[in-house]
Amino acid sequence: MAFLRKGVKLKEDKKKNLSGSDQAEQKKKNRLSVLYNSMRGSKRREVKDSNSPDSDGSKLSPTSETPDAKTLRLLEERMCDDPKKLLADRVKELRKVKDPDSPQDAADIREDFPLFEFVCEVSLRRKSENFCPYISWSHPPLRVLEDDKLASITLNIPTFCFPDMDLVEPVKKMKTETYCFVFTDLQAQNKFGYCRRFLPAAKSDPAEKRFPVVYCMVTKLRSFETFSKIFDQVVQLRDFSSAGAYSFLKALIEQNAPKPGKSVTVKYINPKIGNLVDIHVKRVTAGKRFEHVDLAYVLTKLGSKLLVEIFVNLMVERKLLFVAESLSDLTTIIHSIMQLLYPLQWQGIYIPVLPQEILDATSSPVPFVIGILKEHAKTLDEEALDDECNLVYIAEKRIVKRPNFTDIPFNKKFRKKFLQDLKLYKGKLVKSELNSEQTVEIGDMFYQFMRTIIGHYSDHVTFDEAGESDLDLTSFSDAAGVHSEFVWQLSKTQMFSSFIQGLTPESRNVFDQISDDG
Repeated sequence: MAFLRKGVKLKEDKKKNLSGSDQAEQKKKNRLSVLYNSMRGSKRREVKDSNSPDSDGSKLSPTSETPDAKTLRLLEERMCDDPKKLLADRVKELRKVKDPDSPQDAADIREDFPLFEFVCEVSLRRKSENFCPYISWSHPPLRVLEDDKLASITLNIPTFCFPDMDLVEPVKKMKTETYCFVFTDLQAQNKFGYCRRFLPAAKSDPAEKRFPVVYCMVTKLRSFETFSKIFDQVVQLRDFSSAGAYSFLKALIEQNAPKPGKSVTVKYINPKIGNLVDIHVKRVTAGKRFEHVDLAYVLTKLGSKLLVEIFVNLMVERKLLFVAESLSDLTTIIHSIMQLLYPLQWQGIYIPVLPQEILDATSSPVPFVIGILKEHAKTLDEEALDDECNLVYIAEKRIVKRPNFTDIPFNKKFRKKFLQDLKLYKGKLVKSELNSEQTVEIGDMFYQFMRTIIGHYSDHVTFDEAGESDLDLTSFSDAAGVHSEFVWQLSKTQMFSSFIQGLTPESRNVFDQISDDG
């Protein structure tokens, strides 16, 4: 007992030796220690009595260690100077918490590339007498971008987020739009910029007019539906708190893309409720070629006749200029139609949404697929357009050919039969949210169309000693029978030549493979 009393006395003496400032400092460290532990997202466990029958002899919680002086100092500075930074750090720590029952780290769940590489918010600000778009927030921040290709893309993002800048005005309400632009590098690799334009919540008076804001994600993943659902969550969060939206996006950018049909779980603090929540991001299962398309919508919007006309023009690399009333329609329809060319891949200029300030691109001498808004089409000089350029008016379901347009030699019997099949399927279409099954079925009809036209290509390809491929164009087109004239014209295109050049001696005929991976 004497020993115990002596120990107690020593503790009391130690306390008395602390000056008033030292005691205050100790209290602050204790307080910061508690905050530090709470930031780590761990729950304090009760210390069990060592004499308890349930005790394992451990008297200290794993979370009871005291952080080092440097960490405490940093925490103290952040508490005093920047509370938002403290919250951001807490979010970062909480994102590292993993659910032991979750399989999200398994190799069969994720791809080996990120869900997206760059995300930004594009707003409008006054410049002289006009307003112009600029990146008001981004992650990673623009100043630390190390990828030169990505840095060059960011220079053009504001323009492509507001391709209709000349038409944008402050409004009280507007319809949300989701659309996409594409950047193609010298290796013909695409990066997609998925955009969501919306009207931010009013700061005070709900009736006040304000400019729209655009969120943009840059990725190599083609999955329109996936990013559309992400944007739904982002906009909801931003209406409550910009910081909440930013935190969610920062958490998401660290995730690798889920494989088709799989999902990844993102943990972040929801500012509305102040709690840690899980968001599940799922990738649609329509196959890689059709992840970002809705062919059922396209067939309904364009009709069978116009869709086939567009498709045939694409196969022989005619220039196509699409005109629509909304950015969403331009994106959905153009992206969807391009996937019908499989196994070929478009090699010309590809700009689904062309900004008004670079309309001169429509006079390009090379094949192109370009989309413009109806208001901008009014400023076009149709006489200056190439004779091989067709204007596709989406809302009117019509295609306007140039006066000196050369007809495409396509078999009328085959066209008629294909149109009948397409119209019959169109009559059976059922409206649904995703239309993924219908999209695959429509895509398969065009796939069979391509098989009929060029499915025999492998019988006419030879390889030299170096493994370089060569196609006998004459025998290939003659073997096409009634389609020989059309196949001869198609075989002269850049996209078909590129397809043949990409073959190797080990290549199987792509039409013999039962796959929709594209």
